Formats: sequence, structure tokens, C-alpha cells
Amino acid sequence: MSKNIGFIGLGNIGAPMAENLRKKAGGILVYNRSQEKCAPFAERGAAVAASVAEVAEKSELIFLSLPGPAQADGVVRTLLAHGKARQIIVDTSTVSPKLNRDLAAAAAEKGITYLDMPVSGGPAGAANGKLSLMVGAGEEEFLSLGLKEYTDTIGNKYFFMKTRGGGNAIKLINNFMAFAAQAVNGEAAAMADALGISMDDFYEVTMNSSGNNMILGAKMQKVKSGDLKPGFATDLVVKDLELARQLCQDAAIPNFTLNTALQLYRLAQTKGHGKDDSSSVIATIREAYGR
Repeated sequence: MSKNIGFIGLGNIGAPMAENLRKKAGGILVYNRSQEKCAPFAERGAAVAASVAEVAEKSELIFLSLPGPAQADGVVRTLLAHGKARQIIVDTSTVSPKLNRDLAAAAAEKGITYLDMPVSGGPAGAANGKLSLMVGAGEEEFLSLGLKEYTDTIGNKYFFMKTRGGGNAIKLINNFMAFAAQAVNGEAAAMADALGISMDDFYEVTMNSSGNNMILGAKMQKVKSGDLKPGFATDLVVKDLELARQLCQDAAIPNFTLNTALQLYRLAQTKGHGKDDSSSVIATIREAYGR
């Protein structure tokens, strides 16, 4: 790996991605708004930047893993203000496709390549380097940029969506499907409660029958144990569903299920679960049904 790598955003997904890059590349420059998250990287030999501007000045390839559109927009604008031609910015943040297109256009004016590459697979997938990568570019362009040796440390499934913003468009659709399914799982669990069916029996049957879905099994242990430690926080679910709703509004597409799911996660927020795991929506629904 010959490029100087910068990584901004060391959250639940960003930190393991950055660590896998560090292991493979050796040197890496990291930055996080909360500097204490940089400390473990410094202990393992990574360099720590004092600012986003420093990352721009010292890196050829910059990865971003940021919580939302406002943070991504601010960070990329700063990178562009301090960056230089032929830099590459790979943004794994889940934001709006329109923002991706706007940032790509602004980057192109400075001779900088910006592309969206949101990921799916959660903290476990990030730690194992087995994320799914939804690339806002065609495969030919992606390979010509020489990115694959770096991104292979992050994920093992590539989906090339051909245009800027395409990665986030499909990511938002995917997240809508998963989070809506989880809300359905919560209502189903509440039905089981009301009928005196234990959670052990509920999961044994549904995970081996036509009601099974990926998030059902992924969150089973959390639901059964009452563990709300965040893997993916409810606040982030609401952000993603609001972005997906905006997609529907922009395209004049009705989506009744999305709006219902969004309100259920907002209900979980009002119950104090905004920073808790997304599976807190199941606890919220079960409580509302009288568990």
C-alpha cells in the first residue's frame, strides 16, 4: 500500500474499519472530534491529527465514517478547502444521495475524487473486514482509482451502483427494509407475549419458519436478555429513515410502511432509547402492548 491514508470518524463502525486499514497499511493518520477515541490508535502506532485540515494536508486517500449529513458536509468542505488535486475521498457515511452528488461536484472542481461507499454489516462485520460495500461508482472507475487493495481490508462484498449517490440510495432502501422488519418483529413479539408464548418458543419457531428475517436472528440475544447496549443506535435509525422518506418525497413515491416504522422508532426515542440499540424499538412496542 503506497498511499498515505487518513481516516476520520472512529465510531462503532469507523474504529474497526480504521484498525483493519492500520494493520494492513502500517501507517495511518486518524482524526475524531472526540479525541479520546484516537488514544487506542496512538498506542498501536497510528498518527493522530489535530484537525480535519491536517488530515487533508497529509493524506492522499481519506476515508470517512461520520454519523450524518451535517457532519459529512462539514468535514468534506474542510477537506476540500485544505486538500489538493488527485486526492481521493471515500465516504462510508450514510447520508443523502443528493449530498453525495453535491460533494462530488465540489470535489471535482478542485481535481479531487469523492465517492460514496456506505457499508452494511454492523460492528461485527467491520471488525472482521466482511462488510458489504455499496459503491457510488462503476467497477471500471473504482478499479482505475487503485482503491481495491485498501477497501478489501474493510469488506468482501462489492456492489457497484454506477453513479455518485447510488451507494447511499440503495443503502437507505436496505436500511428501511431492515428497520421496518424489526418493527414488525416487535409487534410479533408483543403478540406472543399476549398469548403466553415464551420468547424462547417465539424465536425457535419464527427463525425456522417463513416469518424469519435477518434482523430477527441478529437481535435475538439482545431481546431475550434485555441488552440495549448499542450496536446501531435508535437515533441513527431515525436519521436513516428520515433520509429514506426524503428519497420517497423527492421521487413522489408513497411509502406507508416507512412512515409507520419511523413513528415507532420515534416513540422509542421518547422513551429514552435514542442512544440505545435499535432493538429497543421491540422493547418499546412490547411495553406499549402491556408486557
